[in-house]
Amino acid sequence: MSKKSKFNDDFEFAPSLFIQSAWDKSQLFGMNAARDIRHFVLRGTGGCGLMKPEDAIGLRNLEFALSGRDLSDGKQRHQRFSGLGLFGGTRMIRRDNPKVIVPGITEVFPAIEPWCPNSVFCGVLAKTSHLQMSPHGLVMQNNPAEDYVTIIHPNQTSCVLLQPSADTTATWDDEFKECVRIVDSLRDAQWKSLLVAYNGGGVTEKEIRTWAKLGKQNPFWQVLIVNGSGRKSDELANDNEFLAEHPTVHVCENNVEDMREKLQELGALAPGEAVEFDEEPDFVSHSLQTN
Repeated sequence: MSKKSKFNDDFEFAPSLFIQSAWDKSQLFGMNAARDIRHFVLRGTGGCGLMKPEDAIGLRNLEFALSGRDLSDGKQRHQRFSGLGLFGGTRMIRRDNPKVIVPGITEVFPAIEPWCPNSVFCGVLAKTSHLQMSPHGLVMQNNPAEDYVTIIHPNQTSCVLLQPSADTTATWDDEFKECVRIVDSLRDAQWKSLLVAYNGGGVTEKEIRTWAKLGKQNPFWQVLIVNGSGRKSDELANDNEFLAEHPTVHVCENNVEDMREKLQELGALAPGEAVEFDEEPDFVSHSLQTN
């Protein structure tokens, strides 16, 4: 099957942006789950700006495992993700050279979109500072002490911006809490789900532990932690007491073969006709770009 990525069109398929204040939920954003897609929701969480370059290299493994592509030549020969993907919806770019993308978990879903027909990838963003307009995108976070700036990711189906009110800011915790709420609403609709965690710090740990606790009540809440991805994911992936207490938490190694095997076991991958392109998507796999 030959296709062009819908994200290659500058305007016709530009992502829709919704604003959600406190308990006033965006029904229009929620309609993304009503699209004609497989009833499986995959939430991706993990490291962004604080990820070490050596840890970020493995993000390419996750991209290939989810997209069904071979590392040998990039051809799609395996099952690929199908359903609704929820991620942070941001992109980090270098302050001194905005053309350079800083690796992070939020680059994975946009990179696999062209290879996953009939899937939808939606961003959930917490307004942790007041927004700024720039020639490089809508700026979400601009800390002069950091060598990168965070913008709203230009390649996603739709995104929702979370804010307590028009003039107040949210926290990073609000993102994962809203994703839990969205996923829980899909549980009521008989969907299946999986949280994939790669690297990450304190907020990622909170999200993993939240899903793990919910999993003790209902096996709907499945978790897959990538061991060898660094930081909190590695800590929890090697915590035997935590794993024994939470049977819905699974671990895979940071290589394509093991990721693919676990993702398939947990229902995230589905068969389909291989995708080919008239032209290569212009944003595929920036995960190895570190300078």
